[in-house]
Amino acid sequence: MDKKNSERFLSAFIKIEAKLKEIVGNDVHKAFYQLVDRAAVKNPGIEKYRGILKEYAELRNAIVHKRIEDEAIAEPHIKVVEDLEFICEMLTKPLTLENEFLQKVVKCSSYDKLSVATRKMFKNNFSKIPVYDNRKFEGLLTTDSIARWVAYNLESGVEFSEDVDVGTILEFSENKQSYTFISKTATVFQAIDVFEQWYKKGLRLNAIIITESGDKNEPPLGILSLFDLPKLYERISK
Repeated sequence: MDKKNSERFLSAFIKIEAKLKEIVGNDVHKAFYQLVDRAAVKNPGIEKYRGILKEYAELRNAIVHKRIEDEAIAEPHIKVVEDLEFICEMLTKPLTLENEFLQKVVKCSSYDKLSVATRKMFKNNFSKIPVYDNRKFEGLLTTDSIARWVAYNLESGVEFSEDVDVGTILEFSENKQSYTFISKTATVFQAIDVFEQWYKKGLRLNAIIITESGDKNEPPLGILSLFDLPKLYERISK
């Protein structure tokens, strides 16, 4: 016999509550609302669903504490049940970047001619490309840095050529730290949180480069930019 909506709802709720206790250190003396707040500080996934979890806690209380002849007085709508089950899945088995955000990364060397790098960018419709000398990360070549180099030469009356090397262009980066690195095992929630934290600080993040463990000198396994944010949000929204 199929489970009642209330039974499915409570089952998902119990799993979420257990996850919250795991995150905060199994502090069984905290009320659910407090668990949510404390876990949200440590886990961006909880922060994402903080408001709705508190709302569903009220429904849980109605189901558990308000009963008539041992039957729940509140029977949640199927959409509510499915929503909580989705949240439960996202929190207990969060999607990691290696699930679907890894890809072959087009890169160049600081010794490459600008013409070589720009052809790669044009062919792949990229506005940025990571620069590696062997396995050592040197920086992020962007269309903005190229434009600043061109403007500088025009202003200075200096004749310029595409034979200039990429390393020279990197010196014209407006913000030499407009990128960061993340492990391939990081969750989608963590990647979103990186973008949001940079935004809150008023900083521009051109790229999150995915590597094996998040070390900058490991081979790049994927790149996330602001254009990937809608896809990241889509993965955590029902």
